[in-house]
Amino acid sequence: MITTVIFDIDGTLLDTEFAVLNSLQDTVIELTDKRPELSELAFALGIPGEVALRQLNITDTESGNAIWNNNLWKYTHTIKLFDGIESVIKELKSLGYGLGIITSKTQIEYRSDFLPFGLADYFDTVVCADDSARPKPFPDPVLKFLELSGTGKEEVIYIGDTVYDMQCADRAGIKSGLALWGCHSVMNIKADDYFTSPEDIPYTLSLKKETPREPQWVKLARELQFLSQGGLTYSRDHFDIERFERIRDISAEMISLGSGYSIDYVKEIFCNETGFQTPKLDTRAAIFQDNKILLVKEKNGTWALPGGWVDVNESIKSNTVKEVKEEAGLNIIPVRLIAIQDRNLHNTPVYAYGVMKAFVLCEIIDGGFLSNSETIESRYFSSDDLPPLAEEKNNEQQIKMCFDAYINDRRLTFFD
Repeated sequence: MITTVIFDIDGTLLDTEFAVLNSLQDTVIELTDKRPELSELAFALGIPGEVALRQLNITDTESGNAIWNNNLWKYTHTIKLFDGIESVIKELKSLGYGLGIITSKTQIEYRSDFLPFGLADYFDTVVCADDSARPKPFPDPVLKFLELSGTGKEEVIYIGDTVYDMQCADRAGIKSGLALWGCHSVMNIKADDYFTSPEDIPYTLSLKKETPREPQWVKLARELQFLSQGGLTYSRDHFDIERFERIRDISAEMISLGSGYSIDYVKEIFCNETGFQTPKLDTRAAIFQDNKILLVKEKNGTWALPGGWVDVNESIKSNTVKEVKEEAGLNIIPVRLIAIQDRNLHNTPVYAYGVMKAFVLCEIIDGGFLSNSETIESRYFSSDDLPPLAEEKNNEQQIKMCFDAYINDRRLTFFD
């Protein structure tokens, strides 16, 4: 299980591309009288300066680095944290993750370039270019980090924006994550995870940490049901149809025996469809007032986001409107898709059939709670004062995901 997240700096935490490439171009012009295009210098992103200079046939790397650093000062005003980085660093720390840095910057460059951004105190261990014998893409920086931090290989993930970062992690035997917000192209870059935005990091780590374990018998029964339903859809031979019907009955009996539900109940929810089997679709509405989220109370005393199965002839948007009206008495406008999730990766108990859950950020037009057959109350709750939740429909992580989307209107849609 991942307990420690290691970050690269340039191109991952800091947006330094403009400053690094333009200052390197100035350096090459000064030392060689040649003017390479910025695109020709992109290889230098993510590797130590002396390595980049040698590849440019500049042999006096010590003086070359000094000139490069001096030129870099002209562009420091263009360097900034990537959007979302600061909040994600703080979130990871609050979730109990250890944080570290492995960078191609020297210790002097680390202090001058990174410390001014005020995030250094969040990182427990820092490995700079002059702390290990060989630089990225060799495994030495990661191995040095593991030595200093006392963490095991299976506990860490290294997040960076270049192929050198991914190769360094792979050669050291640890997990890797590619920061797509700082990466130009993923072509030929292999990583264990690909993070679209900084906010994707805690989301993905939490998913892997808290994924419910699906019993093997459920998985096998669902596969049998899938195969039988496909066979019944496409078979024309009478004997084949009989065999697929029997396979379908066996799958239902397995679920009944394993779950304790009656065979009739299982067949009603598990064997009631025809055609090629696809997941069911469920919508959940995230509605906010005064920084609190609306939940509706079900008859068993638990609370959920208003929502339900998408009916025939309804879209995600229209079904969300319908469900909120029925369960909360409100007329709303769906404004943004927060996430599409595979229910069995997030919620318990695990179902014997597939469900895709769509979480939708909505705004109120008018209305108020009305007595209905499904819910007995509605109320707004803050993120740190949630009531007992209907875990099979929404858990605390999903509620807080909705809060994040409400607070950050530039947040990307999550999807499994």
